[in-house]
Amino acid sequence: MTWPLLLVVWLCWGLSYPAMAWTLEAVDLITARLLANAGAGTLLLLCARAPGRRVLPRREEWRGVLALSLLVMVVFPFALIAGVMLVGPGQAAILNYTMPVWASLLAVPVLGERLDRRTLMALGLGLAAVLLVLAGTVGPEGPSGLGVALGLAAGATFGAGTVLAKKLRFRSPMLLITAWQLLLGTPPAFAAWLVLHEHTYLRPDVGRGLFGLFYMVVFANALAYAAWFPLVGRLKASVAGLSLLVVPCIGVASSALLVEREIGPFDLAALACVLGAIALVIRRPAAADRTGR
Repeated sequence: MTWPLLLVVWLCWGLSYPAMAWTLEAVDLITARLLANAGAGTLLLLCARAPGRRVLPRREEWRGVLALSLLVMVVFPFALIAGVMLVGPGQAAILNYTMPVWASLLAVPVLGERLDRRTLMALGLGLAAVLLVLAGTVGPEGPSGLGVALGLAAGATFGAGTVLAKKLRFRSPMLLITAWQLLLGTPPAFAAWLVLHEHTYLRPDVGRGLFGLFYMVVFANALAYAAWFPLVGRLKASVAGLSLLVVPCIGVASSALLVEREIGPFDLAALACVLGAIALVIRRPAAADRTGR
């Protein structure tokens, strides 16, 4: 099941690049985040329901669910949103993909994972890809220091969430755990919406924007996270993080086709680095499964 899960994550998050561009025609980032948490969480909870099954995590699991929700569904998206507002979606999204570096470094002391030569080479290629795409999107005035810091913070937070998800052991179905992570992230998103509501907007007459919002709720959040957390359990944290380097490549390519974003030489060089990194670490997922936990 590892490769199908990877494909779902790659496509759902990769295609979210043009989908988010469409979404912003109809709704702002803060409202979109609120609707994504509430909508995707509710959808997954409905899918997790079955006769005789629990609809709540076990008492001893709540602390872990809350910690994961805080990292992945609250701090990560809002750091990313703030970064997007300061440096633009291209740079902020790419800065987020320093996540494999953070996940790999944290996995050493927290999970006891070892960074072999191939993983270190892949990390180097991944970091080079991030820097190349960032170089291709920096304007003459240079990037915002705070925006860059927030983009990096988003990557570090998601990396920490990946390592924590690997460390925690849940007895409840992962679909249920994922649903409650999203639902627990909804009240903070609502609080942010209340504070910033004067800067929010909703244009229900923009059909393409509403389709983008639908995609963000159903595919980029519900389906992608439903595949991502089981995937983390199957792979080493460093390998799981590095596997996500495919996402910005799909994002850049799909944006070029769907929202007419130009692909430049930096993007092509970054793609070559990413493909090299993936070739180094995603070679035999089954072997990673046996060493992951």
